Amino acid sequence: MAEIELKFQVPVHQRRAFEKAIAKKKAVPMQLWAKYYDSPEQQLAQHAIALRQRLEGQRWCQTLKAPGQHHFERFELELALGPDEPEQLDLSLYQEHKQAQTLLKQALELKKADLKNTGLELQFETDVQRLIVLEQVKDSAIELAFDQGEVRTPTAQSDIYEVEFELKHGDVSDLIDFVQPWVKRYQLWLDVRSKSQRGQMLKNQQNILPVQHQTPFSLDKHDSSSHALAKIVSNCLTHLLPNATAIADNHYQSGHVHQARVAIRRLRSALKIFGHWSEQVQPEWQAQLAELFRQLGSTRDRDALSESLMPRLAEAGSPLAELPASSESSDEIDALFRAPETVRLLLELLQFSQCTAQEDDQSLKKQVRKQLAKMHRQICQDAVQFEHLDSEQKHRTRKRVKRLRYSVEFIASLFEADAVKQYLKALKPAQESLGQFNDLVVAEALFQHEVQQNPQAWFVLGWIAAEQKHVLAEAQQHLLEFTRSKTFWSD
Repeated sequence: MAEIELKFQVPVHQRRAFEKAIAKKKAVPMQLWAKYYDSPEQQLAQHAIALRQRLEGQRWCQTLKAPGQHHFERFELELALGPDEPEQLDLSLYQEHKQAQTLLKQALELKKADLKNTGLELQFETDVQRLIVLEQVKDSAIELAFDQGEVRTPTAQSDIYEVEFELKHGDVSDLIDFVQPWVKRYQLWLDVRSKSQRGQMLKNQQNILPVQHQTPFSLDKHDSSSHALAKIVSNCLTHLLPNATAIADNHYQSGHVHQARVAIRRLRSALKIFGHWSEQVQPEWQAQLAELFRQLGSTRDRDALSESLMPRLAEAGSPLAELPASSESSDEIDALFRAPETVRLLLELLQFSQCTAQEDDQSLKKQVRKQLAKMHRQICQDAVQFEHLDSEQKHRTRKRVKRLRYSVEFIASLFEADAVKQYLKALKPAQESLGQFNDLVVAEALFQHEVQQNPQAWFVLGWIAAEQKHVLAEAQQHLLEFTRSKTFWSD
């Protein structure tokens, strides 16, 4: 009842070659016509649940899909309906399926024991010509499904051209190993949008995916450290991939870029702090993520400064109302997430998130305590000498504070909630003031280049210098206050 698949878009310039490759595989064609249902309030969509009736060749089936444990895994329950088109949607089919009942009742807020009279309505349809190729990889069976068609409402339509790789049975590692050559040869890029999500966006006249923020998750004190790290990486990917899809599709906002950077920073922090928990962590991941972060950086830095710094400069009477023109190319960040090397990295991280747990000599909590104590001690040492640190060392302190925050969030479920909350509350002022100082450093560099062409930039540089002194004093005070905070991980 679990569906495990990876979906990709095919670049326009690769489509002819891709179609020739599929033709050589002697793919089996199948016509798919699907009708998707939801309540008038779209309650199922709000819970990422899809409910459809679909004609597959000569037979109808009814399928319920819901989120699974991982981003590429979904709960799926498919029921055969026969050759005749159903007159209506029948939820009574789920009376014998407890998990399906629970999902529907929670999403639709049903109080009665039955699933009748739910008022579900047709939302949109998909009409797809599918070509199917079955492959055997080691002991795993993998289905390649190449779809062309459209999703439509009574007033709009959108084209579908995508390929799905589904693990019918076997090992996820075999699935990802099988996909990698296709990615390299045809420059396929990951797309986490389901057809139901695309249809819902079409119905609601939306062309941009919602910005994805980080979501809570839990570790178990009985988890091995390697399994805990796999869970952490999986959570970071759940944060990253929807934003990466929006950027790769070139339909994104500044929030997608910001959250993509946050997700990458969380991944880097997890691998730097806890990477020694697993022998399967690849040393090159850290450098690859750092480069991806850097390439996203200049765009996000400018967005952040435009939103936060420029209004304050205007209040101070600045003669300059805009940031200096960028000397770097700000376009094509969408190409970053379509690049085969980025897709390969994401697939490797997905593969790692499914890795087999290794046994430990020490408990998870004991290993966590040791790591947190080390990080806390480093920041306290920086705090007492902060005013004497050079610029690079101050920047290192800021990164240490951020890594500590992310690390605490990763392992919070292992400890008493209120104690963790108080610790993060004590850390927050230091993180914010150090972040403000970093923004000022970035802005200073921008306007130092501008002053040669525009003497009015001297006003801005003077204001920045004064503000830096003020913010640095605040940061030092906040760091010293943090050194007096109570830790939550003591035995």
